[in-house]
Amino acid sequence: MTSKLLMIPKTKFNPRFHPTSREIELLSQVIKFEQNVDSKAFTLHESPLSVHGKLHFGHFYNKVHKDILKRYKLLRGYKITPSMQFELFGPQVEHAAFQQLIQMGTTQMEYNEIAIRQICSKYAEEQLKSYLEQIQRWGILEQEISLTIDPRYQKQVLYQLAHFLEQNQIIREQKIVIWSKSRFSEVPLDSVIISQRDVPAHAIKFKFTRLSPSFKKLKCSFYLVLELPSPWKIPSAKAIKLVEQEWLVMKNKEALIMSKQFFNTHKEEFSMYQFVGTIETSDFVNLTVDNGLNEFVDLRMIEGEENNIICPAHQMDDIPIAKRYKLDRTGMVNENGQLVYEDEEFDILNNEANQQILKELRERNRILDVVSSAQEVFYHHKITGEQLLLRSVPGWFLHFDEKLIDEYKEKYNLNEMNTKQNNKDEIYTPYIELMEALCGQWCITEHNVWGIPIPLFKATTPKKFQKLKNGYLLNADIVKYFADLVEKNGSDIYWKWNIVDLLPDEYKPYAQDLEKHTCVLNRNFSLPQQCDLIYEGIDQNEAFLFSSQMMMMLFQKKFNRKIHTHTVLQFNKDKISKTNCFTLENIIEGQVKGNEQKQYGCGVDVLRALATSINEHDEFSQFMLDKKKEQINYIRKIYWQIIGCLENASVTPVDFKDLHFFDQYIYQQLILFVANITKAYEDYNFGLAYQLYIDFMQNYVSIYVASTRNKIIAFHSEYQNSLYIYYKIYDITLNVIQPILCFNARDIHTKLPTSWPKIPVSHYQEAQQNIVTLSLLHKLQKEINTQIDEVQERIKQKSISKKLEIVFILEPNTFEFKLIDIDPDELALFFDCGKITIETDFLNKKRPNHICMSSFFVKEQFYHQKINYHVKFYQINDSQCPRCLEHKPIVTQICQDCTDYIQIEEEKLKQIN
Repeated sequence: MTSKLLMIPKTKFNPRFHPTSREIELLSQVIKFEQNVDSKAFTLHESPLSVHGKLHFGHFYNKVHKDILKRYKLLRGYKITPSMQFELFGPQVEHAAFQQLIQMGTTQMEYNEIAIRQICSKYAEEQLKSYLEQIQRWGILEQEISLTIDPRYQKQVLYQLAHFLEQNQIIREQKIVIWSKSRFSEVPLDSVIISQRDVPAHAIKFKFTRLSPSFKKLKCSFYLVLELPSPWKIPSAKAIKLVEQEWLVMKNKEALIMSKQFFNTHKEEFSMYQFVGTIETSDFVNLTVDNGLNEFVDLRMIEGEENNIICPAHQMDDIPIAKRYKLDRTGMVNENGQLVYEDEEFDILNNEANQQILKELRERNRILDVVSSAQEVFYHHKITGEQLLLRSVPGWFLHFDEKLIDEYKEKYNLNEMNTKQNNKDEIYTPYIELMEALCGQWCITEHNVWGIPIPLFKATTPKKFQKLKNGYLLNADIVKYFADLVEKNGSDIYWKWNIVDLLPDEYKPYAQDLEKHTCVLNRNFSLPQQCDLIYEGIDQNEAFLFSSQMMMMLFQKKFNRKIHTHTVLQFNKDKISKTNCFTLENIIEGQVKGNEQKQYGCGVDVLRALATSINEHDEFSQFMLDKKKEQINYIRKIYWQIIGCLENASVTPVDFKDLHFFDQYIYQQLILFVANITKAYEDYNFGLAYQLYIDFMQNYVSIYVASTRNKIIAFHSEYQNSLYIYYKIYDITLNVIQPILCFNARDIHTKLPTSWPKIPVSHYQEAQQNIVTLSLLHKLQKEINTQIDEVQERIKQKSISKKLEIVFILEPNTFEFKLIDIDPDELALFFDCGKITIETDFLNKKRPNHICMSSFFVKEQFYHQKINYHVKFYQINDSQCPRCLEHKPIVTQICQDCTDYIQIEEEKLKQIN
């Protein structure tokens, strides 16, 4: 009879999770969601994801964080905008498409525009299909897909361009690009390796064209000496930047002004020169010098680390200087990578251009015979290794009033003090710096083919046209007409159709005097997005400023206020997106190793947990993955015990006031946990939310289940309080963690709640009042458990806790006594031991000292008072009941409690029968 009445928890729930199979089974449930149409809308900014290259952990990190945020907002009753954008245009996609061709063995490098667009279109479609499959596997909520290649989207962007043309805000200027001479196109920055190395430098003499009165007294020619590693840049130099410092004046037949560092390095070469004196940079700045090639260059004193020529067409650091000082950015390098000088062309990369300029300078006696070196910047393609160069190409810029920056600061109260006090400087300061660096000019075109084309026509006979922009016919009427054609026929028509078919009727007569000019819009010249939150990586400041914020400010006179940035992840001290050491698919699904052994994948949830916890200081590693896997497996075992108890009993609600001490304690901890995890979600601190969950399950729920599970199994009808708390833990914890662990939550709880837990206000207020007490009890519990572990290790026995009598030696009416003035049986459950006794010091001394297993003190601070507990462990000699696993006197085969319980159940069965 006893064996028949013995209740062992039985459940179909498997604590072992097989992610590679089970997650795929759950996928259709995980990605679907329902939302209340009448709810308040929440819109999250979605930057279009460019489909070049492979998806990496950086993409996963960003998409998962946004997915967590959307799932949380759904639970809070918001209506979300289910959309995901993909960028199929852009130089990165074009470049990647041709790199794929090269890797496949293609040697042809020259294609017409239509062929290029066909190659790019095929590549982009294949990439999009792959991206969508992978992103869905990540458990991302089902969403509508929008593409920048959609003709309707292209029409809207072109109409936006027409608006700025009507406002006369589009101008033509020089833009600086990293150029591939093999493909005659610019190379995106993320496909380039930038390095520096020492190269031979040449001491060039720049002759002063006019002298200050102090210089004229020496009655000789004056030269400024600079060390330059690449003399071929001199013809494109627009000015010379000078650092504020002290200079030496040395005279022989001519006077040389040189830096002290240069002189100290080459003292021997100047032994024949006479030292005249020293001067400051301010003594000769703003004068003009002859560059030795019959061109005049202004001297400018600019803050920096070195004296050098300002050559914005070929030196990246000089671009903002050129914008600030309104210097011309035109260079003298053509699309073949050749220096165009005096109607001749000299190759730059094979050093031909350098040799020619040096020859010219030597003939004019402008080079000092000294041996020197300097650092030069080099650009190489990441995949092909091709050496690249900087050159200027014509581009179209959106001009805006720089007062816009001041209006932006004023409108959003972004003064220096305010940003520091509100921790806004990390978010808003990059916006201000980027806008200031633009100097009122934002380049909106690319020197590529794969993009939204601008209907740009060069006039072969300019006199026939009344209004041209730098010799080009470009106006709002033509752009709008072209936009309407694109919506119906696609943008390839720009190259497929004749010019006359692309023009409105009033311009058709001029078609024969026009020729097409290939120019596409920058991918960041996109439609503005009004949203409730921008949530992007901190390294994407520039991208989402240009792709949305600038359009909001310039087009709609608005600005998205709420911005949150997340960190940039590292691997081997580099951005994780720049490494190819692992693939997401191998991590999630597993891979076959070199020894042909299968390494099982960790699944998506482990990676989602890692994505919430990892930060910029962490290095992505297998150890971190294993740690998350262990945490989730441990949590599943706790739920297995809970489900085993719940499935074998009916749960009835219990009033909060009727809960026993341990049940009330854990319920209040559950309430505080919900409050803390809610705040973590609201602060977008998903790492903290996950850690709060793990800590609560490990430090509170596991102890509570271990203490109460056996009693529930043995006497479930008498433990409705604990069963009700089990249900609350099961329902609430899985509810609040489902935005992060979406697969495991769905696997464990088949009927997950669709709204956030609602805690009665009175319950929350009482839990708030008891925070300090609850914290103290938890510390006591933790310290006693630590001591139990030490005793187990010392006596080489496991599961000793139920054999222990824990004695608190306290005097009546003390703070310590009042805090644990609770039913000893309840305390025994709380501390998971066989028995709890509270004794005075006088009574405890009557016990023999030799039977005490451990004696220790627990000292804590409580309400600004010091609390000191003296605790002793004694061993209970009673046997262990095989049914309830308690250490009690055994009656026949089981303890008296179990005997009584079985007799009652037998009577019930007889009445039923």
